[in-house]
Amino acid sequence: MKMYPDDWRIRLTTGVVVAACIAAALMFGPVVGINGLWPGMLAIVVVIIVGNVLGRLVCRLLFRPSSGGPPEQEKKDEKN
Repeated sequence: MKMYPDDWRIRLTTGVVVAACIAAALMFGPVVGINGLWPGMLAIVVVIIVGNVLGRLVCRLLFRPSSGGPPEQEKKDEKN
């Protein structure tokens, strides 16, 4: 029985990127001119959506599948 989901890399990468995007939004929000409750909440929602998209892209770039085939020993086992 597995104790972890298969998509842990996607979840972890997306969470880290979203957290970084939220931190950047909180730092640069007042500089850009996002003041007030509703504009701030809307900005956070947009940042979370952008972070999810960027997180999946970063995950795809970091965790690429190997380009080679299975090792030779596995090929021999399949023939037997």
